[in-house]
Amino acid sequence: MQEENITSLKEEIKKLRAEVVCINETSKKQKRELEFTLENLKLAQSQLVQSEKMASVGVLTAGIAHELNNPINFVSGNVFPLQKDLDEVFLIIEKYDEAIRTNKLAGFFTEVEALKEKMEFSFLIKEIFSLLKGIEEGAHRSSEIIKGLRSFSRLDDEMCQFYDIHEGIDSSLVLLQNKIKDKINVRKDYGDFDGLECFPSKLNQVIMNLLTNSIQAMDGKGELIIQTVSSAIGIKIIIKDNGKGMPPEVKEHIFEPFFTTKDVGQGTGLGLSISYGIIEKHNGNIDVISEPGKGTEFIISLPRTQNIPAN
Repeated sequence: MQEENITSLKEEIKKLRAEVVCINETSKKQKRELEFTLENLKLAQSQLVQSEKMASVGVLTAGIAHELNNPINFVSGNVFPLQKDLDEVFLIIEKYDEAIRTNKLAGFFTEVEALKEKMEFSFLIKEIFSLLKGIEEGAHRSSEIIKGLRSFSRLDDEMCQFYDIHEGIDSSLVLLQNKIKDKINVRKDYGDFDGLECFPSKLNQVIMNLLTNSIQAMDGKGELIIQTVSSAIGIKIIIKDNGKGMPPEVKEHIFEPFFTTKDVGQGTGLGLSISYGIIEKHNGNIDVISEPGKGTEFIISLPRTQNIPAN
């Protein structure tokens, strides 16, 4: 009878270990699928930013955000129950070990103990929970990116409406995080106001263009200051960098279509021109202050409310 119980315990342990391996393999497969999807996202984003067809960017990012949302939610929603299940599995294994010690059955489990030692069982447990922690953090980061993509595209908000511009700035910074990393110090000084009336996706496009220009002007390192100021008649959005700056002859032409100082194939020269047109459509204006070696400061001035046509 005792031998039958021992055999049953061995089979149970073997079964639990197989389940743990299966769960781990499933997690790895989901991670590979997400990595593949994100690589496709990077490729598509790079191609679209290069051409600066921002209307297409809006359509694409909204679609990608929608498609990624379900698998990310699936991963996020299953990490906690998976961790709870593993806790229970390892608790059962601990009970087996305790029963073996209490009943002095260690001699019957020498092969199991040898296998556990060979596999570094205690380290294996720690590694499993470390992997789960990594999956949880990765899912959270992916959720933040998706949130940024949705806020940036705002395809459901093509009407002129009140919008929290600070949300738009934060979303753009999330999407540019791979360029900012830890080399650019971002300082934010937001004014205390609810929002302004605008076309959200178009204003986000302007913010993205200006932030991208500032990051490129700093060659990936420096300080970026973003400030918003409110007054009785409107708001100002100030984006300032400590990059290489511009001489007067360049600053004079930066809002002209197809004007660019970048090498061939590195830019179309449409980003600032499009941004200027969008702000003009919002009955606002863009001013620029820049000197060689002293950085550049873009100042967007917008009315708080307005009555503008949708097209």
